[in-house]
Amino acid sequence: MKIYKKVNTKDKINNNSEIVCIGAFDGVHLAHQQLFRKTRDLNKKFDIVTFDVLPKIYFNDSLKPIVSNKERNEIFQSFSPQNLIHLNFDQFNKISSEDFSKFLDENLGIKKIVIGKDFKFGNNRSGDVNFLIDYFGENNVYLLDDFLINNEKVSSTKLRYYLSTGEIDKANNLLGRDFSLSGNVIQGKQLGRELGFPTANLLLDEDVFLPTFGVYYGVIEVDTKKFNCIINIGLNPTVDTEDSVKIEAHILDFGDDIYQKDIKLFLKNFIRNEKKFNNIDELKNQIMKDIDSAKKYF
Repeated sequence: MKIYKKVNTKDKINNNSEIVCIGAFDGVHLAHQQLFRKTRDLNKKFDIVTFDVLPKIYFNDSLKPIVSNKERNEIFQSFSPQNLIHLNFDQFNKISSEDFSKFLDENLGIKKIVIGKDFKFGNNRSGDVNFLIDYFGENNVYLLDDFLINNEKVSSTKLRYYLSTGEIDKANNLLGRDFSLSGNVIQGKQLGRELGFPTANLLLDEDVFLPTFGVYYGVIEVDTKKFNCIINIGLNPTVDTEDSVKIEAHILDFGDDIYQKDIKLFLKNFIRNEKKFNNIDELKNQIMKDIDSAKKYF
């Protein structure tokens, strides 16, 4: 897979793919994956076209992407497109829907398109499915219906909702995989070690959307090996007065030194909300309960 980054409106890409699927692909959930499969079924030589910045984040920078760009690209690659093309959203948001369509046709050489029925593009989101059908022809635009799980539409909005309410199991169902966070293990204040529960403190590779603060059943991947753990996301209000968010994992029955190693945390299920305890002993007792619960869970 060849990756084109920040493609501008004047750029031309010579390739032998004549069909693309287009979208923002926030979270790259099951509905998006269905789009990729449909495109690949039509022609194994296909491209994925997306944007360098998610449109909803471009207009609201307080939002964060559900997955990092690195993970997003890895998921794209797993479907084996010929090319992955990241359009410069700042430019493509300002051009007309006709110029957007002409770019796909003349600059990318695209003749067939696979999209979700709600796809919008161009200045003021003026372009839609009907516009593409008029431009490329009805037989060259393939529309996918809503992807449903238990009669519920799979969407990035619903995915964000489940993450924000701690319903990680439901979020994972929409993703088709476990929600994950990646980064490097850094040295924290070693408060967990002092309490008798050492933790791996994660410094994220990229700023991403975080689920609700609390404790989760999880799995940590380090050096290609996986271990069961409990994961805490939050402010550690009982022992820390800083406002910065911490992401840390206590690995069950594990004693190796993994400082400065790259890790990936997979969230399996929600245990409890973050809580400020009255004293250290209350906190230690709760952590022991969390660990016992995790051992039963796994």
